[in-house]
Amino acid sequence: MEKDFVEEMEREVARVQEYIPPVVILITADCGAGKFELARKLSRDLSIYLLSNDYVRNYFYQDVTDFSENTRLDIEDKVSKINKLRTDFLISHRISFVFDQNVHNLDSYKAINDRFCNSSFKQFKIRIHSDDNYNIKAISNRRMDYQSKDESVIGDNVFYVSSFSEDVYWEIKKRKEITLDDSWFDFVIYRTNDDAKFNKDIDNIVLKIRELMEN
Repeated sequence: MEKDFVEEMEREVARVQEYIPPVVILITADCGAGKFELARKLSRDLSIYLLSNDYVRNYFYQDVTDFSENTRLDIEDKVSKINKLRTDFLISHRISFVFDQNVHNLDSYKAINDRFCNSSFKQFKIRIHSDDNYNIKAISNRRMDYQSKDESVIGDNVFYVSSFSEDVYWEIKKRKEITLDDSWFDFVIYRTNDDAKFNKDIDNIVLKIRELMEN
């Protein structure tokens, strides 16, 4: 029996802090840049729901043995439909959330933004710049763990991310080429090997967003 992702959300949304108006935070970054890391930080520190694209995707991939293009397309179709239901649930209930699905161009933004019509959500858009070599190394060091959970995160708190080859990295980057200019974003940060600086930059963004959310 397939998991009921929306029913699962109903048990979790009570933990979300109420903001008026509610907020949605969208993140743009290449694979391996730290998108999920940033989303977890925002969920913890702002007490908002983390809606993770990978959470649903990895649920379907965990038992897959056939990694053909048809399988990928079939899973992506399921992920898209389920995340549309989950997004609509949060919007209709006016639940503040951070969505870690990569918003890489205006079409992908429009597909999300159209769902906010007449909902009065306040939006924040964040861009992470990163080096390809850093991203590839980060991806190669990933380890899947379907049992590990981060209870400090509200929403999709299962901590697993997929590892894949350098060839797949370049294929995804080409398929989801980021064409949005930095001026389109509210916040832009840079990911390097200096994790301390990256974490400090995240802390500064959290403080600025909290200030804007509460005013």
